[in-house]
Amino acid sequence: MQKRLEWLINNGYTDEQGSVRRTRTTTFLMPLIGITEQSVMDFHPKIFINAHIENVSDKKIILVLNKVDFEEESKDFIVTENLNEHFERCDETEEEYLLYYNIPEHFHDDYVKILQGQYSKTSPSYKGILITIYGNERNTVDHKPMVFDCLFPTDEKRQQYAEFLGVEVQLIDEVSSKPRKEYEIFQTIEQLKEIYGN
Repeated sequence: MQKRLEWLINNGYTDEQGSVRRTRTTTFLMPLIGITEQSVMDFHPKIFINAHIENVSDKKIILVLNKVDFEEESKDFIVTENLNEHFERCDETEEEYLLYYNIPEHFHDDYVKILQGQYSKTSPSYKGILITIYGNERNTVDHKPMVFDCLFPTDEKRQQYAEFLGVEVQLIDEVSSKPRKEYEIFQTIEQLKEIYGN
C-alpha cells in the first residue's frame, strides 16, 4: 500500500466509510484552479490521495497522486494537466506525483478567507463556482454542514452548531471550523512520521 495512504488510515484520517478524510483544500480551494475531486475521480477513481496548500503565503495547491499503485494512470492525468493554465510543475518522489498549481490572483482574498474559516465571507464569484460543483443542498438533520450551509449559513444551522459545541448561538458566525493548518499544509511522509510518529 502507498505509504501516505497507510499512514492516514493508521492515524485515523478516515471518514465513516473508511475513505481518506479530505482536506478543506480539496473541497474548498481546489476548485479555484479548475479541478474538482470528482473530475480527478472520473479520470481514475484511485489515483488521487488529497490536495494540500504549499504554505499559507504562497497561494499554491499541491495535488498528491498515488504513483506507486497507479503510475501509468497518474502519468496520463499529468499529461492532461499541462493544458491547465494554473499548472506550474510536477515533482516526483518514489511513491507520489506532486502537482503544483498557482491560485489565480482574483481568488487570493477567497483563499485567505477559507484558511481563516470565513466561508460565508467569500466572494459571489467564488460561491458561484462552489454551488456549480456541490449544489445548494442543505443538511437540516444535524449540525454537520453541507458546502452550501458553509457558504450561506442560516440561523437554524448556527443554532444546531452552537448546540453541538455547547455554546451560545451568538458566538457562532460560521457553521464549520476553520481548516487545521497541520493537515492542510503539505508534508512529506517522512515529515508526518517525524512530527506525529508511526
